[in-house]
Amino acid sequence: MSTNPAAFLHDLPVELVIELGRAQLTVADLARLERDDVLELDRLANQTLDVIVGGRLLARGEVVLVDDQVALRITEMIHHEQAETA
Repeated sequence: MSTNPAAFLHDLPVELVIELGRAQLTVADLARLERDDVLELDRLANQTLDVIVGGRLLARGEVVLVDDQVALRITEMIHHEQAETA
């Protein structure tokens, strides 16, 4: 048995979201979307992406390519105090 009473928390699954950007559409606009349509997002191409865990901002990062896969390089960890004001 572990000496750390909270050690079991390390095995709990959490939802991790990497947010590229957001767009606001009406339901009608959403229904008209077709293949190859382009949605403009609210971020610039050079802005960092948000890493959200359990609904809270945890870190920021940038998109990188690893072999043929897209990945995220963490560039900044957000401290709890910063996350409240971000």
